[in-house]
Amino acid sequence: MNRPLGRVEFGGPDLPPRRLRDILQDYVDGSPSGSRIDWVTYYFRDRALAEALMRAVDRGVRVQLVLERHPRREDANDQVIAMLRHHGLGGGLHLRSAEGRDGIEGHVHAKIYAFSSPDIAWVGSFNPSGDEPENPDVIAEIGDQDRGHNLLLGIERPGLTEALRRFIAGLAAPPRRGLIWRWSSYWSVGDGDTRLYFYPRVTNLVVEPRIALLGRSGRVRAAISHLKKGPLIKALVRAARHGAHVDLLVHDTQRRVSNKAMTALSESGVEIRRVVHPDGLPMHAKFILIERGKRRTAWLGSYNFNDKSRFHNIELLLASTNEELFETLSARFHVIGELSRGTMA
Repeated sequence: MNRPLGRVEFGGPDLPPRRLRDILQDYVDGSPSGSRIDWVTYYFRDRALAEALMRAVDRGVRVQLVLERHPRREDANDQVIAMLRHHGLGGGLHLRSAEGRDGIEGHVHAKIYAFSSPDIAWVGSFNPSGDEPENPDVIAEIGDQDRGHNLLLGIERPGLTEALRRFIAGLAAPPRRGLIWRWSSYWSVGDGDTRLYFYPRVTNLVVEPRIALLGRSGRVRAAISHLKKGPLIKALVRAARHGAHVDLLVHDTQRRVSNKAMTALSESGVEIRRVVHPDGLPMHAKFILIERGKRRTAWLGSYNFNDKSRFHNIELLLASTNEELFETLSARFHVIGELSRGTMA
């Protein structure tokens, strides 16, 4: 058995609502004076969680938050931004937008929630994008991530948590004139069985070539929220045609997963199913499980496997051969499939 990597927590219709945001708030509320909190996220609408960050600053916690100013729903973060600006957040609020900062027209799409006491960094697919009372119009557009399928991995290895803090510090730093590719364009950090890949990066195809090499001894299972034309589909088609077993659970909307992609994959022998929930809850988890002989690798993060994530957005992708992580995600893949049985399109 590998040495422990951390703990995995899931959100979903089978679990208590707001479970993942409650975990984050527990860590914020438990952070003592003199400690630090370093976050980066895309959507942040949760006013109670924003108030918890402000209370943390007031009791002596150093908070650094990098937040997308103009997400796809442009006004989604406005209320929380107004609250944090009024408070000041001890100078720790850093707003980023897609208007070409650092020469890159991409969004801050990574989701990283790092704490120094205890030393843990949560990464994955979850945004604190819900609120109470809720705005039904916003949720109808962006999805209810407090109830839909999501995940966070709490990394507890100091080498990796420190790398994540350095990445956030780089995002919070003032822009450097003339910088076309970020300082992290070639950067990845490893610790034994686990490696972090930071985006945007020049060498941006890290999963797809591994899938494309699979044959009859290979297997791919993935819960993916976004899937359109591009290298991942080509790699999955190639693997299936060479005899690998490929099983995908994907989001139920055309905007995130096109029918054209569904058809191309299905005709190549890929088992692909849309996860449909009666309340329209999103399948927002993003993880891939790859088996090649006895080697098993889990991939997860904020990365959407599309051109925006590959070339423009600020993203995080994690790869690990940790046995416990692989087994945990494998079990969750089965649960998502079973929960959706009978409602899949």
